[in-house]
Amino acid sequence: MNFDEMTDYELMSAYAKGVSKAFYALESRYQRQLFAWLVSSLSNRSDAEDLYQDIWLSIIKNAERFKDVSFKAWMWKIARNRVIDFRRKKRPDLTLDATFSEEDQPLVERIQSLEPGPARQVENEDLTQKVFAIVDQLPMVQREVFLLRVQGHLSFNEIAENLNIPLNTALGRMHDAMNKVKKQLMEVL
Repeated sequence: MNFDEMTDYELMSAYAKGVSKAFYALESRYQRQLFAWLVSSLSNRSDAEDLYQDIWLSIIKNAERFKDVSFKAWMWKIARNRVIDFRRKKRPDLTLDATFSEEDQPLVERIQSLEPGPARQVENEDLTQKVFAIVDQLPMVQREVFLLRVQGHLSFNEIAENLNIPLNTALGRMHDAMNKVKKQLMEVL
């Protein structure tokens, strides 16, 4: 079996039938973007690690109930619900400038979804920090749509479905978020 060529649905079906390697292939497909989104949403790497494991355990437990729907949308809905539940229990108290170790590496540097080369990394580091600082200040409804789109790579239809909002509302929130980010970015550059 070549797992790389299988669709998400085929991988979930294979896993539900007992092919454990299919699950690992599926998890590796979404590992980076899901974890980056969790860190961005929670502003705490440790909490993100815990929720990441919780999300995949939930997917494992519910594999047999998975229907012929978009796996990606289903996974993001589970992830979003876990984050909402977590926030109800604990308020995040860290910012994007917070550090997590003795190296004093800011969170924003840890959540970059792509690893640029050294020259490009130095060039982009300041801009990335500014963008994430601005995104962190967006109203929650706009930040959610922005992060699901940019880091989750969800379509607007999938975002609308996950957030239980009309498509036009998702589009409007993204439009408003982008306008705020652009405006504030222009002010600091």
